[in-house]
Order: sequence, then structure tokens, then C-alpha cells
Amino acid sequence: MAAGPVRRFQLFRLADEEHVLSLNYHHIVTDGWSGGVISRDITEAYRQLRAGRTPELPAPAATYADHVERQREQRASGQWESELDFWQERLAGLEALELPADRVRPAEPTRNGETFTVALPAELLEQARALAQEQGASLYMVVAAALKVVLARYSGQDDIAIGVPMLGRTDPELEDVVGLFINMTVLRSDLSGGITFAELIERIADNNLDVYDNQDVPFDHVVDRVQPVRDAGRNPLFQIAVQLLGETTTGDALQLDGLETESILVSGGRSRFDLSFSFIEGPDRLRLIVEYATDLYDRRRVEAMVRHFRTVLGAAAADPDTPVAKLPLLTEEERQELLAVGRGADFDYPTEPVHATIARIARDHPDLVAAVCRGREMTYAELVRRADKLARHIRSRGLKQEQVVAIAMDRDLDALVAIVGVMVSGAAYTIIDPSHPNARLDHMLRDTAAPLVITRDADVGDLPPSSGWEVLRIDTEWEAVEAEPTDVPLEEWTEPTSLVYVLYTSGSTGMPKGVMIEQRGLRMFVEAYRRTFGEWGHTDRLLQLPALTFDMSQGEIFAGLISGSAMVLVAPEDASSPESLGSLMREQRVTYAGLSPAILSLVEAEPYPDLKYIMGGAEALPAELVNKWNLPGRMFVNLYGPTEASIATTEYLCEHREWKSSPPIGRPEFSRLHYVVDKEFNLVPVGVPGELLIGGDEGLSRGYLNLPELTDEKFVPDPFLGEGRVYRTGDLVRWTPDLQIDFIGRLDNQVKLRGLRIELGEIESGLLTHPKVRMALVLLREDDGEKQLVGYYTVLGDTSPTVAELRDHLGRTMPEYMVPTAWVELEEFPLTPARKINRAALPAPVGAGGAADSYIAPVTPTEEKVVEVFGTVLSQERVGTGASFFELGGNSLQAMRAVSRLNKHFKVKVNVRLLYGGATVGALATAIDELVAKAGKAASRA
Repeated sequence: MAAGPVRRFQLFRLADEEHVLSLNYHHIVTDGWSGGVISRDITEAYRQLRAGRTPELPAPAATYADHVERQREQRASGQWESELDFWQERLAGLEALELPADRVRPAEPTRNGETFTVALPAELLEQARALAQEQGASLYMVVAAALKVVLARYSGQDDIAIGVPMLGRTDPELEDVVGLFINMTVLRSDLSGGITFAELIERIADNNLDVYDNQDVPFDHVVDRVQPVRDAGRNPLFQIAVQLLGETTTGDALQLDGLETESILVSGGRSRFDLSFSFIEGPDRLRLIVEYATDLYDRRRVEAMVRHFRTVLGAAAADPDTPVAKLPLLTEEERQELLAVGRGADFDYPTEPVHATIARIARDHPDLVAAVCRGREMTYAELVRRADKLARHIRSRGLKQEQVVAIAMDRDLDALVAIVGVMVSGAAYTIIDPSHPNARLDHMLRDTAAPLVITRDADVGDLPPSSGWEVLRIDTEWEAVEAEPTDVPLEEWTEPTSLVYVLYTSGSTGMPKGVMIEQRGLRMFVEAYRRTFGEWGHTDRLLQLPALTFDMSQGEIFAGLISGSAMVLVAPEDASSPESLGSLMREQRVTYAGLSPAILSLVEAEPYPDLKYIMGGAEALPAELVNKWNLPGRMFVNLYGPTEASIATTEYLCEHREWKSSPPIGRPEFSRLHYVVDKEFNLVPVGVPGELLIGGDEGLSRGYLNLPELTDEKFVPDPFLGEGRVYRTGDLVRWTPDLQIDFIGRLDNQVKLRGLRIELGEIESGLLTHPKVRMALVLLREDDGEKQLVGYYTVLGDTSPTVAELRDHLGRTMPEYMVPTAWVELEEFPLTPARKINRAALPAPVGAGGAADSYIAPVTPTEEKVVEVFGTVLSQERVGTGASFFELGGNSLQAMRAVSRLNKHFKVKVNVRLLYGGATVGALATAIDELVAKAGKAASRA
């Protein structure tokens, strides 16, 4: 700018009758309206030249200097202060708009961007104009309303703010002046409360008038007054700009006598905001110029957004009284595609009871090994014989069909007999862990009204006092079971809809809730799962590691037993040692192992000569673990599913390649229905997060035992089929571009910190890409009265990463507010009995995590003051000059408090950005000294 020029006019000759006129200006001397003024003047000058006259253009009635003087008068008169009060009230509590993106928002935006133009259908323009006239609104209000509906549906937010450029030419005399008059304002709208599209237009019209009346105060002054939470990677107050211009008020208006003219859009490869939508209205056409940040978005996603805008606008114009939450977003083609890909293939599976299939295998192959534990084997014939004896004994005690029998013991051969025996009897079973607190066990026993508890003599003392139930000691009282007569065939009580087991999961009330699974749901899963790996057979040996209280245990056990495979039951002493578990897998020639990510991270991935099939599930699966275990000759499947949908419902076979991020959870298994929806049960577009609904009545549980209200809340009518139920998983997922389901996290794993929404799983995924991090988990904790993100991690290799390394690693791809301010290195993550990470057992962070490792005392007075300010703001007694603000545990809000104190003391303006990028106290003090010196020189010259 110092060298100039700030404007350039060039004519390029392509042929004798084809030329390109390039009009190039710096934005500081022009704006969109000015482009129309310049085009009009060129048009008139060309007309006069063509007529043989020297162009004479009328002088404007005012100048840009008049505009500047008017602004000064407005400020002096207090008009700006009045407008600032308005904006402070209007924008209070405004949260950042969080649109789904293709890449993580960078800590520092590059402003790289692309631009494309869409010609909207002429009939859509006609419909929009008719709607505007009907509602007494402008065309801009209509298109802004439609776009806000799209933004709300993409983000899941109801409070939507967009940037609106105001012409800044409220004085008519300024309309012919070329210059930068434009000023950004914010149009905020509330889409909650079930409002209709017509009501949204009315709200926007009212708000637009307020914006017009308060458009004069410059945007930077508004930002200073409102004081939003600042993020270096995000435009303050709004991230999306929307404007509507007439063709005659833009550079497109160039019309030269005797020539055909056509405007050529030239993309500068830049984007001022995350997204910018410029509607250009002509007499019979409406074009949309879209500018988007390539740091965040692929063109495919932005084109889809434009397509959805068209769908919403068309539907709203047809019926403006439709609630905005019910307006269709997807095209019919998109909708049918998502419904089709969310439906698992139909398949016929046996309806005979699971235990009947096991008995048939025992008859045909009596000597096949059914299970082995602690080196002791049990054949299918022996398993079925003992289970039959136990079933007869259970019936002899008067138990009826679907009464619940509790099984309280560790995994071993007796436990397997107990499970199958209860199933054969026609009763249902529940698994309880004798090591759990008595209050929890007592709740389960009372909740199920179990009349019988099958356990071992050694475990009886760990059970709560009886509330009416009897005990069967399967070890010391087996003689009585063995004595049961078998001369009369046992009548089969079980039907496909019979209750097979009740499994307890954690409940929000603090007490576990019992999930009721039917025979058909269990059968559906095991038949699908055994086909996942090409159908198991008699030569397969399946590791059975998950706790019996975890539903995957039931799935593995019965998928293996109906296949005639051998179950390798892991004894508790082997389950607690990675080395013992690895040795057991080798000694028992295990061909299949289902391991949670926590276990996959602990156990060595080889050598296991017989291992062919691996399942990773239960939690999000880090890429590093897939790469570690998915070796040549193996099949690695990522499995997903909630207990309420009978164990698992989707699967993804991981390709043999180097994974950089967690694999998707795949597509639905046989006969399963999956929908990804927003909070109003609308299907969401590809790439947009939504809640996963699982349907298909045969595979769903009955619901929660003795909790009808919770059952009705979580199991709701299928919103798309019109019959049957779906289960609301509470899991946040999205469809990938190749139509796989990608697991993001729990809906309740989204947290807010200082007004910004954060998906903890996104930070965890980023940490797992660090070469020294094996496992990672991030929590939002409130310790000592202040909320902060805490990063927990275990080390990969022999060298621990420093806090600075971890912060720097995340800071390369994530904004500051997403970088944890406290860190805890763990030897191993604490686990629940189901081998999942026990979040409740994670320790609170201690200290600043490495900030005091190398203390350097302050030397200069400036360093002493910076140390004092940092210590005060961060409540730290010892701060050295080698420490950085964020390494000490600071956050962006505290950074602003620190800068405010420094500005007040040194009487200079310290930019908060100086605290970012790992700047130390010493470096900051040097920068302040330079600012003070510069200010002193300026004062002496004055």
C-alpha cells in the first residue's frame, strides 16, 4: 500500500473483437457499491467517447472527506455511544456458530479461500419475491431467513448470528462517491420455540430495522464494547457474512454501447470469513457468489449447503407457515439414499432357541471342545449334559418362565454351565459381580425379584443379606443337581420373544438400570457376528475376555457356541496381567480376540501364529492401535453397538493401511435400521453430526426393567417407517462422504468452556497423533473453582512428552481454547470391570504440570512485573521467566485479564497475541520494553 497503486485499470486484447477489462482496487479505497458507481461512470464515458465527445462526468455532491467529518461529528455528539449501548445489549451472551467442517479450525487462520458462483433457478427467484411481497419484507430478509434455517440445522444451534455489510451511505449525497463506506453489522435471530418460517421473516425484519438504525458505529468499536471471547482463528461475533446486491449496484453493471459484455468472476484465493454468501439480483435472475475458507471446508460440503438452501427456500415459499424445524433440508434423492444405506441387508436366521442349536452341535459332535479355562477342557456333550441337569434343578425349585436367576461368580467353566443351564430352563439370567458394593448387588436382586442366586461357596460371603432369594452353590451342592432325573424330556418353554437375560448398565440416577434382552435379539446378533469373519467353525478358538457383566461377553460366548468353536475363557488372574494374557493367547492357539482399546494398548500385538480375527470396540478406537494390531493375514473389525440394541449393530472391516485417525464404525449389520437425525428427528446431511437412532424391533431390547418412563423416553416410535420402535443412543455420529458411519462421541461429551462448544473426542484424536502418546482422554474439570480442560495420557515408547510438546502439537491444528491447560501422565488408565476407562477414578491434576521444572528468576523490572501479573492472574506463587502463560495453565479469558493489568501498569497497548505461541515471560518483557521505548519516542516528537 505504501508503494501503490491502490487501483489498476488494464485492458487485455484477446482478439480483434474480444477484450478483457480488468478493474483492480484495494478494498481500502472502494466497496461493492462503489463498483457500481465506477461501472456507471465507465459506461457513460464510453458512450460519450463513442459519440466523439470528450467525457464530462458530473462531480459528486459530496466527498469521502465529508463522510469522515460526519463520522467525527457522530462520535463527538454521543451517537456512537448510544449505538454501542444497543449492540452491547443485543449481542450479550452470543455464542460462536459451530458448523461442521472438513478440517479442524487452525490456531491461526491463513485466510486461504475459494469462490464459486451458482445460478439459482428463475422460478425460485419468483417464489422468493412473491413470499417477500406477501410477508411485507425484502428479498434479502427471505433469503437470510432460509440461510439461517440451514445454519441452524447444520450446527444444532438456535441462536444464529450473521454478518451483514451495511452501505454506510445514509446521506443520499454520498451515493455517488467512490470509497470504503461499508461497515459490518450483526443480524442475530432466535429460531427456537417452534416458530414458523413466516414468523422468522418477521423477526428478521424487526431486527433488520434495529440494525439499520445502529449501523454507523464502526465494527471494531462494537467488538471492543461487547468483548466476546476471542479466538485467533475465528472472526469475532460472526463467522458468516450474507449480503444481497442489485446488478446495477455492482461491477456487473458495466454496459457498453455496441458491445456485448459479460462479467468474469476472478477468485483471489482468499476468504475474509469462514463463509460469505453474496446474492446478486437481476431483473429475472438471482446468482449466488460463495466464498469459503479452505482451511475449514471442502467445496463438496459448501455446494451441499447451497443445495440445502435451495430446498429450504423452495419449501418455505410453498408453505411459509411450516415450523422452521420441519422444513425439508435434504433433496428427495439424498433422503432416499440415506434411508437405503442405513438399512442392513435382510437375512433369514434360525428361530430355534440358541441353546437348542448348542444341543444339536453336542449331538452331532459330542467330543468337540466347547470351552477351556485354567487348562481344563469341557466338551459340548458335557456342557449340554450339565446345563440340562441344572435346568431341571432350577425348575424343581418352582421357577417359572422368564423369572430371573442371578449368577454371581467369576468367569470359568461353572459360570458357563450356569448361563446355559438357566437359558435351557426357560428362566432368564442376570450376571452380578460379587466384588461390587452390597448396595449395588442388593438393588439388582430386588429389581429383578430373583428367587435364586447361583454362586460358589467362596462367594456367598460377598453377597448382601437375602431379601427372599435362595442360594445354589454350584460347586458344593452340585451332587443335588446331578441327582435330577432325566428320563422325561424337558419341555421347551423358550420362544423368539422370550426374555433371555437382564444386563445392568450405569444409570443417571446413580443406580444401575436393567436392560431386558430377548432370544431373537441375541440370535440376530450372534448369527450376524459369526458371519463377520466368514463364519467360524470347529477349528476356531475364541478368546473370551470381557467381564461377564458386559454384554459383549454374551455375544462372543453364544456366537462361538452356535458355531461349534471352542471358547477360551480367561481366568481373572490372567485378565489382570498383559503378559499372562499374551501367553494364554499363544498357548491356547487363539484364532479370535475381542479386545477393548485399553487392552489393545497394553498387550503386545505379536507373535500369535494362529490369530486371524480381531475385534476392537467398546470405545473409540485410536488409529495407532489399528496400525499396531491389523497385521498382514489378520482381519480387524471395529464394532459398535449399545446394550439396548442387543450387543452391536454396525461393523467396519479395517483396510490394511496406515490409519491416521480412528476408523469409522461402518454400516448396519443384517436387518438393522440406522438413522442419523437432528433434535427434531430430521435426517441430517452427509458430514453433519447427529444422534444415531437404531431400529428394527427384532434386535432391540424390551426396554428397562421396572422403568417404564425411561423406556418410553429412550425407545420411541420409528419416525420414518411409521411402525416399530427406534432406540435413541445418545451417540453423536455422522455419515462420511463414502457413506460409512463415523463415531464422534457422546452427545453429553460436548462441553462448553467460556461460551465455546468443545467436542472432547476431537482433542483426544489430536493427542493420539503425537508419536509419544499411546492412549489419551480429555475431561472438563472444575478444580479450585475454575473450569479447565485436563489431558490424561499414557506414554508410547521410553520417553515422556513434555507439556510444551503436547501443547505445541495440539496448537498446530486446534485453537487455544481447545488445548488442555492441565496434564496428567499415567502409567495406565484405570479400568472398569468391563475393561473400559474408569473416568471417575482419574486423578485431579496437581500443579502446572512442568511449569516449574526449570525456574529462572526475573532480572529486569519489566520481568518482575510480568511475573507478578502472571502469578496474580493464575494464582501461582512461583513463576519463572522461562515459563509461558499457557504452559502455566492459563486460558484465553485469563490472558485478557493479564494483558489488561500490563497495559494499565506500562501505559502501552500489549496485544494479547503476544501471549500465544509459547512466548516466555522473558520474551514478553522484551516486547513490552520495546513498546514502552517506542511510545516514549513518539511522545518526545510530539
